Amino acid sequence: MTTQTETRPQEIAAQALAKAVEYADRADRYVKLDRHFDEFVSSRITAYGGLATVYAEVAKAAAAVAVGTA
Repeated sequence: MTTQTETRPQEIAAQALAKAVEYADRADRYVKLDRHFDEFVSSRITAYGGLATVYAEVAKAAAAVAVGTA
């Protein structure tokens, strides 16, 4: 028998914020490359920037739930 543990909104917010920072840092590394921006680099910047935005929104929503304003 397995038991399901409940994740608190604060934990979700903290984890999502950490992921947002991680992906934003990855995007920033590609921006700072010394080579020209080809299609590969541009797609990576877009993808990582998008993931950072999504995780930031998840963190924001979880924080709102944690304080009861959602």
